[in-house]
Amino acid sequence: MELESAGEIFNVKKLKEKLKEKYPNYNFDIPPEPDRKCKASYLCNNKDKVMYTDSKGNLFCGQRYKLQDDNNPYKWEWRTCNALLKEKEQGAKTTELPF
Repeated sequence: MELESAGEIFNVKKLKEKLKEKYPNYNFDIPPEPDRKCKASYLCNNKDKVMYTDSKGNLFCGQRYKLQDDNNPYKWEWRTCNALLKEKEQGAKTTELPF
């Protein structure tokens, strides 16, 4: 849900003002770069690698790994890597027709 569409429920303008006060040098209009570091690199070299694509055609790592708690060695939880592996190639091939 975008912040502008949630304006009816939450006071978005007030939230934006607070964020701009706390982080004056950060531009919130530019989306952050996707994470490219694979968190499950020891599993991603496997032949059974799990990958998925988004609606734009980018390829992501979908491998699950166990994240262990630093304070309790018996506590862990499942996490998904979600690292960007390959961006969609721009442009069409010369053999393809545009229509």
